[in-house]
Amino acid sequence: MKKRDSELLLPGRRIIDKLDITSDSFSERIDIFLSEKLNRSRSYFKNLIDEGLVTLNGKICKPSSKVVAGDHIIVLIPDDSIDLTPKEIDFEVIYDSKWYAVINKPAGLVVHPAPGNTTDTLVNGLLAKFKNIDDNDNVRPGIIHRLDKDTSGLLIIAKNRDVRQQMSELFQKREVKKVYLAVCMGEPKNDYYMIDNFIGRSLTDRKKMAVLQNGGKRAVSEVKILKRSSGIFLASVAIHTGRTHQIRVHMSYLNYPILGDFLYGGAKVMKYGINRQALHAYKISFFDFYLGREVSYIAEIPEDIKYLITKYRLDFDINL
Repeated sequence: MKKRDSELLLPGRRIIDKLDITSDSFSERIDIFLSEKLNRSRSYFKNLIDEGLVTLNGKICKPSSKVVAGDHIIVLIPDDSIDLTPKEIDFEVIYDSKWYAVINKPAGLVVHPAPGNTTDTLVNGLLAKFKNIDDNDNVRPGIIHRLDKDTSGLLIIAKNRDVRQQMSELFQKREVKKVYLAVCMGEPKNDYYMIDNFIGRSLTDRKKMAVLQNGGKRAVSEVKILKRSSGIFLASVAIHTGRTHQIRVHMSYLNYPILGDFLYGGAKVMKYGINRQALHAYKISFFDFYLGREVSYIAEIPEDIKYLITKYRLDFDINL
């Protein structure tokens, strides 16, 4: 541990994240960066910063402080505020090694603890399933990226902090390829769409994200229509960025909302026999430093989406 890190380990505090900024073109407020990177509210990190629990390059900072390439961030929380308990949670392990695992998260499972739910999350299940996770993060051990509660599919789980840092850099450099399958409503005029715009918090509904004309983060999605049938279609969506609700926002923006996604599609998408967004993280590919080669993993399509594919005759020889 670096000296500047150890100096911060006062009684009652624990490091939950150490972040190094690697992108040369990156510049952003630290409270916004932490909110998007660690999946908590901006106000949460503003409070931590105001309490002196976040340092930028070894110094106490302000919420408005800018982070740029080469910066080193440490986030601390009161040690007694998190009490994670291992719990048997049902999820499929696609691949397991001493460095990382790839799992298939079922729909309905929250990735990490939050107020009101500290026991029935994927993190609790990871602690029970993988005894060898060695990660100082006592809020999100092993978590590199996330999926919405009602999105199913692939997640990479780091077994130690070094792996987590390496994998996080791959995500930051956009060197992890992610392909989703979505069953959507509408009759697209084209078979291919490249969506490149900016997404941020909705100005009219704070529960939603939206495409913004001013502000927001660049979001790029590549949509391919695989099969159509009577106003319903199956699509693959490759995301080149990882914004909150990105695919859900982009499909709604095209006016082709995902079936079962009430938040972005309203009542009209709730009559097709699925009660969650029909969105599945199907394939993930990246360079495995330990094997020395590119690897790809696939998660079998879940039964509720298979039901839609069969019912609406969307069967397709998927080779993505």
